[in-house]
Amino acid sequence: MTRVFILVLFSSLFATEALAQRDFDPLAPGSLFEISGQVRSTDNKVIENVMVKLDNQSGALVDQMTTDSMGRFRFTRLRQGQYRVSASGAGVISPVQTVDLSRSTPRVHIFIQLVPEQPTFGSRPPPRVGVVDARVPPEARAAFEKGRVAVSEKKSNAAISYFKKAIEIYPDFHDAHLSLGQLYMDASEWEKAEVSLRQAVKTNPKSVTAMVSLGEVYRRLKKYSDGEQVLAEALKIDNESWESNFTLGRIYWELKDIVKAGRYVGRAIQLQPNVAESHLLAGNIFVRAGLPAQALVEYEEYLRLAPQGEFAAQAQALVEKLKKSLK
Repeated sequence: MTRVFILVLFSSLFATEALAQRDFDPLAPGSLFEISGQVRSTDNKVIENVMVKLDNQSGALVDQMTTDSMGRFRFTRLRQGQYRVSASGAGVISPVQTVDLSRSTPRVHIFIQLVPEQPTFGSRPPPRVGVVDARVPPEARAAFEKGRVAVSEKKSNAAISYFKKAIEIYPDFHDAHLSLGQLYMDASEWEKAEVSLRQAVKTNPKSVTAMVSLGEVYRRLKKYSDGEQVLAEALKIDNESWESNFTLGRIYWELKDIVKAGRYVGRAIQLQPNVAESHLLAGNIFVRAGLPAQALVEYEEYLRLAPQGEFAAQAQALVEKLKKSLK
């Protein structure tokens, strides 16, 4: 499925709008509340250029940065309250540490140890499309399997015909509705995709895959309220669905709600850090928020993950401009 992203203009770097999480206590000096630390490996060696992320208590992204040559990091201008700190690198990750900042403990220094990364959501096996319940008649099942073969052979029109036939035989055939809807998405036939995916969700209200796909269709059709609703339901079923978080973040981005967009895109990156598009959107959000240093980190991560990506040239140009503006 083709995904389209719009890079914001570089002039937005100087916008006055900022994420609410970056606001700090006006009664305290800018450096009063801070979290600093050092990242080390399991053999106690310091690790440079590791991404360290700071979330607030509700899980919203507050800030992020890479460690210096001594593995050090420092988050300043924070409000008092509870924060969560984590770090990640290629094949390694850290347990999340909770830090409480208060008037009595305005500055906290922590040590973070990276451990081998466990399998992520993205490494789970794909949905078992084609494993149907016993109520599906053999004729419908045979048509569905022919449709799957046609999809693998990139014969979309034939696949659509087979899936429609399967549905005519058995109207509650969830996998056929889902597969048909996704084919319509691939063809950018959003209205047809909506009809099929609504039926897929109706026949299986627990299908997160169908809900995420429907949420994306609603986004394309600019039915943002419907998209919010279906994706919120998907997150109730599986709050570790990075696709649900990412798609919801895109909806809020288009609604120009950068605080909510940052929250859900940040969560998507936490769950699946190796999706280039998530970092691209995170970079856009930071630019809109007037946080060029954080935007630079995200655009560079996008380029690392997708050096030949669709927006690599634009991202590289922004990286160069951001570096000049930060000198």
